Amino acid sequence: MSDDKKNAPKYYVKEAHHSAVGDYAQVRNYFVPQPGSEAEPGLAELARLFEEVNQRLAALEEADREMLKTPVQQTAAAAADIQKGDESREKQSFLMRRLKTLYAMSNDIGEVVITTLASPAAGVALTLQKIARKAQAELAIGE
Repeated sequence: MSDDKKNAPKYYVKEAHHSAVGDYAQVRNYFVPQPGSEAEPGLAELARLFEEVNQRLAALEEADREMLKTPVQQTAAAAADIQKGDESREKQSFLMRRLKTLYAMSNDIGEVVITTLASPAAGVALTLQKIARKAQAELAIGE
């Protein structure tokens, strides 16, 4: 492997908007693996999942899209943090609330996120699977 690839960042922020430091800075909360890097399969699956969610959001009307934008970004960030190893009770509780909020605001988008995270085939962290399964049970998804 060349030195350039070894020293290159593993992830980069895609589509940074108003990314100045300070109040009102907005950056999309998902990471896309850089070409040529060996990304963790769970993070790659999360990136794929939230790309699908972003496509579903783009198909919505402007008002609905704006309403769901922040909860989706917060869910993506919390899931990525847990996947990277932050399994604190606060982070898990926050993700559970975000999943329930997404489902309440948009059943189809919430169900896509929850069922994908609950699937063992997704390759996401066991903690994420447990949180998603608990949300499935509480929301009676797939019954």
